[in-house]
Amino acid sequence: MKSSVNCLLILIVALFMFGATSCASDAIDDTPSSVSGFITQYFPNVRVKSWTPIADGGHKAVLENSATIVFDKENKWIDIDGEGVTLPEVLIYDQLPPSLYSFLQATEQQRGVYAVTRDNFYYKLRMLDTVLTYTIATEAITYPGVMPEGDKASE
Repeated sequence: MKSSVNCLLILIVALFMFGATSCASDAIDDTPSSVSGFITQYFPNVRVKSWTPIADGGHKAVLENSATIVFDKENKWIDIDGEGVTLPEVLIYDQLPPSLYSFLQATEQQRGVYAVTRDNFYYKLRMLDTVLTYTIATEAITYPGVMPEGDKASE
């Protein structure tokens, strides 16, 4: 009797683990191929924890133990937050305008970007203790200095 109870407990635990694993991988199945390709390219071996709609018709992808990415209704990223960890340098190289990346490289900051937001007019990069803004039309870079306390990307 004791061994059958142990077998039953093992079976229940195994079924629970299988069910939890299959549910966790469902979020990537809900994403469009362009989004899943983007996530796979820049955050390899990271699972999508959740894929939820947002007010403007876009979606928010929360990656397990990693970044949060907001996509617009055309499935293009508009916000990538490393959640306290710097973003991959290859993402910064590939996704930022060349002149902005060159500035980061010249100031040795290409490995120090914690979050990036973009729209049709600008890119805003959150560094450890400052915000850098790049104006698309003029290619001007504004580097105002230290961020207000409590707004650090690492928090």
